[in-house]
Amino acid sequence: MNICIGVQTCIRIDFRVRPPYGNYLTMFQNEQAHFARLADAFDMTVSESQRTGNLELFVKEMDLADIELSVVPGRKNLGVESEGMFPLTARYPGRFMIFPYIDPTDGDEALYEIDRCRDRWDIRGVSIEPTYQPKPYAFDDPIAFPMYEKLEKEDLALFVSYSAKLLPVVDPDTVRQLGSVLHHFPDLKIIVGHGGWPWHLEVMAMAFNSPNIYIVPDMYGLTGAGSGDYIKAANTLMKHQMLFGTAYPILNIMDTARFYENCGLKESVKPDFFYNNAAKLLKL
Repeated sequence: MNICIGVQTCIRIDFRVRPPYGNYLTMFQNEQAHFARLADAFDMTVSESQRTGNLELFVKEMDLADIELSVVPGRKNLGVESEGMFPLTARYPGRFMIFPYIDPTDGDEALYEIDRCRDRWDIRGVSIEPTYQPKPYAFDDPIAFPMYEKLEKEDLALFVSYSAKLLPVVDPDTVRQLGSVLHHFPDLKIIVGHGGWPWHLEVMAMAFNSPNIYIVPDMYGLTGAGSGDYIKAANTLMKHQMLFGTAYPILNIMDTARFYENCGLKESVKPDFFYNNAAKLLKL
């Protein structure tokens, strides 16, 4: 499929979005100052949908950014449950894919929830935020192993939101914990949202050793410390493991898409970065 036309137009899959819908609306009500701060830091603007929390405006902005599909990972500490997000897929067919939040500290109930979601909806993976949920746990806590084993066996991807921003205390041991999960479950496909920053080089080392680690730089691939590492990796060793993502509503999706279009990615890798890598992972 030719998803890039000319130099400036690529169809895209956005692998990290929290749309103005359901309990995610609380972000639009409570984090306007944060949106403005980051827009100023990255020389961007706050879009109309960020400012108003209007879903229809957001879908129009997806169109303007040539985003065909947005992947929506759940988040437990905002009360974003599966039941609340899946109606998006019926309201806008083909535009959203939900990664339901699964909490392995729920024990057998977590495994049942995966089965229930698979039976009712078309899911390709699940979301976890071990360090950011109300009851945190280590990435490699054995309590999560039954869930990892099930995902690996059933070929479902694991989306992990991971950066220093999501840690109650900055802890470099977390990257070792993530590596331990990969060691125990080598066939589990792991998607690292927020790029693993600032331990992104260690995450890239894991990806170099395993084709099952995927990285979504999102906001950390822009102009901050270490951002150039993501672009270099996408152009070379990680060209089949880097995924485009905007981290909306933290960032304006149109400005973020425009940045990545012009950030130094080789024309030859743009189809993979913007679409093909994600499409393969999602089995589209």
